[in-house]
Amino acid sequence: MSNERALVAATSVETGRFAATEQLVDRDDLVRLVDELSTIDQGYVEVRRADDDFPALLVGFRMGFAVVQCMSGPESIALLTGDGSVVGSDLVDVLIMDDLATFSGDYVLESARARDVLRKFADGADVRCLGEWHDL
Repeated sequence: MSNERALVAATSVETGRFAATEQLVDRDDLVRLVDELSTIDQGYVEVRRADDDFPALLVGFRMGFAVVQCMSGPESIALLTGDGSVVGSDLVDVLIMDDLATFSGDYVLESARARDVLRKFADGADVRCLGEWHDL
């Protein structure tokens, strides 16, 4: 396991509301949090490495699906290409902070794939190695 630490702000499992206060966690804590959020069927997680503001991954989950966004700077955001679990023309709602946001299936992943992306990021993987990104 990597010694990488991450700063995480996420939906509270207890309240179901986004808690913007960042907490310092290790990879296992992050994976545990994502697993806990899957038990309430929706959640939102913002993750960045403890030593830098960017890149940051923003992940919205809902009903077994997820959308992964990457902020590489204060005004730069990209979406990770979906894994084919949803047809590109279909629309899926995921939680972003405390609101539902709609994305085309082109950018939707199964929650397990999003969990794996977060785990790799927390282990220090370069975001470019996590998949194909589409700048917004």
